[in-house]
Amino acid sequence: MINLQNLAESLPTLAAIKAEIARRNFLDFVTITKPNYSVNWHHALLANEYLQKFIEGDIQKLMVFMPPQHGKSELTSRRLPAYLLGKDPDLKIVGCSYSSTLAASFNRDVQRIIESDIYKLIFPKTYLNSRNVKSDARGGYLKNNDIFETVGHTGFYKSVGVGGSLTGTSVDIAIIDDPVKDAVEAYSATDQARKWEWYTNVLLTRLHNNSQQLITMTRWHKHDLCGQILKKMPQGWQVLRLEAIKKSNLNINDPREYGAALWPAKHSKDKIISIARANPATFDALYQCDPKPNKSRLYATGFNYGQAIKNITKKNLPLHYTVDFNTAPYMSGLIIQMEYIKDNFWRGFSEYWQVSVFDKLALKAPLNDAKSLGAELEKSYPEIQNGFFLYGDASGNNNTGISTKADTIKTKTLFSDLIDGLKILTRGAVIKRIPRSNPKYRSIGLGMVGRRVFLNELLSGNKPARLLISPKCTELIADLENCTQDANGKLSKPKDKHGIERRGHMLQALEYFICHPDTLGYLAKIKK
Repeated sequence: MINLQNLAESLPTLAAIKAEIARRNFLDFVTITKPNYSVNWHHALLANEYLQKFIEGDIQKLMVFMPPQHGKSELTSRRLPAYLLGKDPDLKIVGCSYSSTLAASFNRDVQRIIESDIYKLIFPKTYLNSRNVKSDARGGYLKNNDIFETVGHTGFYKSVGVGGSLTGTSVDIAIIDDPVKDAVEAYSATDQARKWEWYTNVLLTRLHNNSQQLITMTRWHKHDLCGQILKKMPQGWQVLRLEAIKKSNLNINDPREYGAALWPAKHSKDKIISIARANPATFDALYQCDPKPNKSRLYATGFNYGQAIKNITKKNLPLHYTVDFNTAPYMSGLIIQMEYIKDNFWRGFSEYWQVSVFDKLALKAPLNDAKSLGAELEKSYPEIQNGFFLYGDASGNNNTGISTKADTIKTKTLFSDLIDGLKILTRGAVIKRIPRSNPKYRSIGLGMVGRRVFLNELLSGNKPARLLISPKCTELIADLENCTQDANGKLSKPKDKHGIERRGHMLQALEYFICHPDTLGYLAKIKK
């Protein structure tokens, strides 16, 4: 006879059943540990088709691109680390964000999940020190804002800001969530380079053959961290990109009709469209996860990175130095060489000019003055004592230069300041090619095209002049890729909230050089 009491006691409780379900499936773990989590179809897609495979080792490198505030961080940076440590408390996980403060907040969130009663029921073998421990001086398990260790195991979760140190840390799983703080960082060529250096020189050096990487971010710029990785090291990466408004068939698992919002219950189509109208570039990058400027708005439409950007070796040729005197965010100078090539063949031309922009000066405070533009040039290239050609903004011949004594004594012009920055013997060797007026956007001379049209003719290879740019000229490259034109076809240089024109100054310096009649300007004639 069946003992009903023994049978009842042998049956699992509802809580035990939930715990087993949560152990077996990540999305179930999410909804059981966070009952108020609202699951839209895109959360299920991310959890079941991507993160579950990441957990099981079928995906080793994963990027997740979604619009802001669409629930990606809850899954990737809070619930996932807790779940992974529950499955394997010996895992060594590093969580990275644009700042150590944000990274530490994710750390605390993961700790709260692990210390919850429901988690203890799901993963009883994974638990933390009962008290905060900042130092291992007593041999205890660490638990603080920067790192926590799993008691009785070798696993840990360590949080670090992008740019921070990981010395001595071996990493099984690296999770990067929003490595870019804002638009100012995103559009800074210096910051782009800094993040790339950190990724390659710090993070990658801590990984082993079986390590996994997960990067989730709101896209800002085509050369943000993910953009650089996909361009330079694309092997093995799987990418989930979901647009705020569906405009393509990027993902066969996206069930939306064309034009539908990703999460209308939280972010309606009307709300997103209003953002698109107010700032199309922000909409394309942050919300559509497609940070490529609209070609119709670009200034340098003829620019092609692969064709123009080359490693350049300086030759025994005269130096050409072209400058722009805007002081913020930096003073701009480009160092150029040009030579006439014969008996060769390029773009249908057997003879052509080869213009090599091989270096730049982007002088920030306290060196952002005209005098420093001269001094720093000579410091890097002492051979200019034998002479060099100088180009720049015509207004620099009219504007008063810097003060020498508490704003009471003014120097003659900005160009005279630049020359004063040179050594005495070098000053007499300068060959100035400063126009009376800057090249016009409509026509740089009688019977000639305007400066923007001419620039794009050169960039497109439609003139017998090949323009090459060194990859070290990051500010110029950023200008060519991102600067836009206004309604009249002029270079648009909008100011940020601090009143600074952050883009366009290196590009203008280049235009002063190419439009001069003694360099390439004579090629701008309109064909009759």
